[in-house]
Amino acid sequence: MKKNIVALVMLCSSVAALGTSAPAQAEMGKTTIGPSLNFGSTGTTTVGIDSKFGISDNLSLRPFIIFANFGGTIFGSALTYDFNVSRGEKFQIVPFAGAGISIATANNFSSTIGFLTAGADFGITDSIELKAAVKVPVFIGSESIGTPGFTLGAGFKF
Repeated sequence: MKKNIVALVMLCSSVAALGTSAPAQAEMGKTTIGPSLNFGSTGTTTVGIDSKFGISDNLSLRPFIIFANFGGTIFGSALTYDFNVSRGEKFQIVPFAGAGISIATANNFSSTIGFLTAGADFGITDSIELKAAVKVPVFIGSESIGTPGFTLGAGFKF
């Protein structure tokens, strides 16, 4: 539980630091934070917090934290390219693709994996966004570490 609290504090401080240092040219409404449901390939479902920080019109940093079923926490971030295909419409669909790194921690356990991610953000209103994404671990050496996962989330835009 203590590691979960530490990871949550780290995510919140990252949100605060990145939110105050966002470049002036970043498109308004590109920062979101909210809850997520994460579905693993082994049938496990976990909850987490996802966020997105627009660092340019087409690049986003996507930090996340997952409160895992094994008594630990998974946190990490991805850098994605956002394909703005429906800009200016009331209902926006923004597909994205990128790569990231995540760290899983538990009592005496720690694991770091790289992953590829793809998905889409769905702008429902000016202040609410839904997200669907898939994360696929990359191969490190001759072994694959981790399992593919699917994430559904909602976020408040600011």
